[in-house]
Amino acid sequence: MNIKLFFACLILLINYQHFYTQETKELELNETIISATRIPEVVKNSASSVIVISKETIEELALSNPDMSVILGLAVPSIGLSSNTTSNRSQTMRGRPMLVMVDGIPQSTPLRNTDRDIRSISPFAIERIEVIEGASSLYGSGAVGGIVNFVTKKSRSNKAFNGETSIGITDARIKQSDHASGYKLNQQLYGNIKNFDYLINAGIITSGRGIDGNGEFISPRYGLSDVMSKNILAKIGYKFTQNLRIEAMYNFFSSEQDTDLVASGGKYLQSPRIGIVGEKNPNAINEGTKYNHNAYIKLISNNIFKNTSLEASFYTQSLYTIFDYRENNPSKPRWEETGGQATIKANKYGARLNFITTINYNENIKTSVLYGGDFLLDETSQPLVDGRLWVPELKGYNTAGFLQTVTNFYNKINLKTGVRYDHILVKIPDYHTIPNKKNQVWPSIQGGNLNYNKPTFNTSIQYYAAKEFNPYISFSQGFAIFDLGRVLRDAKDDVVSKIETDPVATNNYEVGFTSKIIDKINFKAAYYWSHSKLGSDLVAGNDGFWKVVRNPQLIQGLEIQMDTKINRYIILGGTYSYLEGKLKTDDSSSYNQYMSGLSISAPKLTFFTTLNPIKNLALNVIYIHTFKRDRFTPVIDKNGNEIFNEGEGKVFPIDLFNLTANYKFKNTKISMGIENLFNKTYYTSASMIMARDSEYARGNGRYLTLNFTVNY
Repeated sequence: MNIKLFFACLILLINYQHFYTQETKELELNETIISATRIPEVVKNSASSVIVISKETIEELALSNPDMSVILGLAVPSIGLSSNTTSNRSQTMRGRPMLVMVDGIPQSTPLRNTDRDIRSISPFAIERIEVIEGASSLYGSGAVGGIVNFVTKKSRSNKAFNGETSIGITDARIKQSDHASGYKLNQQLYGNIKNFDYLINAGIITSGRGIDGNGEFISPRYGLSDVMSKNILAKIGYKFTQNLRIEAMYNFFSSEQDTDLVASGGKYLQSPRIGIVGEKNPNAINEGTKYNHNAYIKLISNNIFKNTSLEASFYTQSLYTIFDYRENNPSKPRWEETGGQATIKANKYGARLNFITTINYNENIKTSVLYGGDFLLDETSQPLVDGRLWVPELKGYNTAGFLQTVTNFYNKINLKTGVRYDHILVKIPDYHTIPNKKNQVWPSIQGGNLNYNKPTFNTSIQYYAAKEFNPYISFSQGFAIFDLGRVLRDAKDDVVSKIETDPVATNNYEVGFTSKIIDKINFKAAYYWSHSKLGSDLVAGNDGFWKVVRNPQLIQGLEIQMDTKINRYIILGGTYSYLEGKLKTDDSSSYNQYMSGLSISAPKLTFFTTLNPIKNLALNVIYIHTFKRDRFTPVIDKNGNEIFNEGEGKVFPIDLFNLTANYKFKNTKISMGIENLFNKTYYTSASMIMARDSEYARGNGRYLTLNFTVNY
């Protein structure tokens, strides 16, 4: 890490999120209420690293690139930059998997991970994004790195009818022959009729061929070239009384690629994998998420008993995603030495029951108590398109009870404690794994039941010493059944009970403080460390697919955030994040080996400058810098080339600028966004990490977006 650069930048560092989550002209994110903690609380009282990304911020970032993985990579310090593909495999949170939700509905699929959970909803259907950094068990299994909750839009108007229409076009080269243009259409209708409120939002986002800074087509493998995304959101609510409300939501999302490009070339550290016009395999079908249905019905009572509120909800999710077509590779045979295309099908059915009781001991000591239960049925399988079953249908039954308290003493000390107990039963049928070579006997595995019982705890304390210094310390635990299907499909034993399937359990410790200096500068710093006896790092197997490494892990990291408003015309901002992780190799007593880049991203620095030179005009410049990460020793082949293990590639620095501009007049807004302002040619961090010739692809060159929005 360049220390001089770090300290020079630190003088100007300002929190990117704090500006972008403001609902007014002032930088008052600290007053934002977050619901992902299950006890609604003000962000500044959370005694942990919490980020809220507002609708305005989401729309601003989407002007440059509307992909959710790009938006989160820019807005959240602990999440790495987007891979510029449909996969978010390398986008961990603080070096560990995160739990992604839509309105509290889990999108992550622990029984067989899709690596597509970030790309599960359109940014234009989202009211805000709530992020809890660090291990959490508030929602059960999955959040060993943290939580991302996409909160969908709802009507907040008192009028019977309102609308918003938005159209946009994006292009890389402004040349018809490139077919690099895309468009966006989004229509929203909402209103309130007496006690009934409604919102309908429907949109389409398309992309043309991906083009890098050199003008070459980007490889279409797992790519975002020629992708059409559709999203339909419907939400209705009825208020029986001031304290009693029922609400229902449905969201449909799909994202499919239909391209005439095929991947060509590519040599790691030498030349990129690019796209060329050609014929794809006739057996291949379009890859992407065919559908992702989410729905809930929720009853909310603010006074079901004295000083007690209730929230009861039932939800469901249904997902079907298709991966890329894999040709048979004679050096790494798979699937009986045939080509094929894997899919994942998942269905979830769940219920949550939350009670919150407030206890006022006196005017200086007050407690909120959260208690209740959760239930989730998860059905997941991984068939190939041709019908062969790679992972059988797994059924997971998760029941849990929890108790959480938040106590405030004299408006000076905030104490949080909680416990949750999860019981998970996974039913696995008898099944066969697909042999790598043809004419082999399909290995037969005797199924059975896997039982997991896990209590998890959390506690934190925050002290409001003064505006200039509010320290906190926290401890939390998280656990996850990490990608159970990946383990089962590679089984070497003939009975499920012999296979190592224990969940990942993490202990997360964090110390930090917030500060407000001369009522202008907001500063926040956090140092954390996370330990797990069983890890979840990935390494490449002989068949070209990833395997799970279960060695103990230790991750440590630092995050710094600041914000300030220079004057009425200028706002500056930025963040810095650094983390590193090691694991214990077999028979080692110390953490002696670095974790792969699939878990540990390179340090990241972000800045923004917002200028308001005249009324109703805002200009925003965003700068992103990722540092170098080079932790692994390559093998030198006979030609002098460096050969890295997959996932252990050398990551070089990246410097990018994005520009957006907005002009508002009456009910109309004209916007412009430029991704990669200086048309820099660079390889994505993910492609450098993978160290695979087939995935060594560049990121987007300069893309221009023009957008027109009218409200009525």
